Amino acid sequence: MPSNLTPDWSSEFEHYKQLSREVVTNEDIINFFNQNQKAFYLDNFSSTWAQMMEAYEAKESLSSDQLNQLEEMQWQDMPESLKLFAYDFCIKNGFCYTGTYS
Repeated sequence: MPSNLTPDWSSEFEHYKQLSREVVTNEDIINFFNQNQKAFYLDNFSSTWAQMMEAYEAKESLSSDQLNQLEEMQWQDMPESLKLFAYDFCIKNGFCYTGTYS
């Protein structure tokens, strides 16, 4: 474990990893996103959230204004397409969650 991580990072990570194993449907993903904001920021040393936003911007052909509007939204109010994309990018395929899925 990198030395810049606090000891409780590991237990938080395990908590979200366990929760993510229960996620099956798109509705589950949206609920996970809405209820577990911190899960998307646990690996802040690799800036996965920023990388995800860049990938989402490219996928959706967003302007920088549109991207700024998204980033200023309340967590719960973000579009479902972003929630699904963020889950796939950050949790399912995210650096610190690698190995969660078989």
